[in-house]
Amino acid sequence: MKTFRLVQVRLVQDEYGNELNLPIELVDGLIISKEHDNEWLLEMLVPTEFAVTLHHYLNKRMLLLAEAIITSPSNRPAAIALTFTSERSLSNHHTFVAEGLMLLPKHDPTKQVLDSLIADGVTGSELKPSFFEKQVEHQQTFSRSAFTQLVKTGSFE
Repeated sequence: MKTFRLVQVRLVQDEYGNELNLPIELVDGLIISKEHDNEWLLEMLVPTEFAVTLHHYLNKRMLLLAEAIITSPSNRPAAIALTFTSERSLSNHHTFVAEGLMLLPKHDPTKQVLDSLIADGVTGSELKPSFFEKQVEHQQTFSRSAFTQLVKTGSFE
């Protein structure tokens, strides 16, 4: 099992389609690969005053779409469908554990994104920033679609 530093987590949407846009106030965090079908374990240390918010999702055992930034703040967020599974109270903090499935497309969309920019006539110095912007848009569209499909069918393509 591989362990990485969890830099930032934002809850994006719940299983009922409600938009959350809720950044989790992390004191510290880890994300651990279970090395089985993109399954991950997340451990988040949060301030006591923020625990009430996460406790709500823990009690409901609700499936949530989250974006996690792993290892470095400059990395792009990874989409994870997660459910909070446990909570532990410490002196000034709470630890929450969640199990999740990383939502990854089966095919790398890089060529598709680049081809669409070229077809739109984007060139020169505009290409690089436009490429990164389109990649983020593509990832967000894919993660929402995959999450919706996961909620409805129990799996995603």
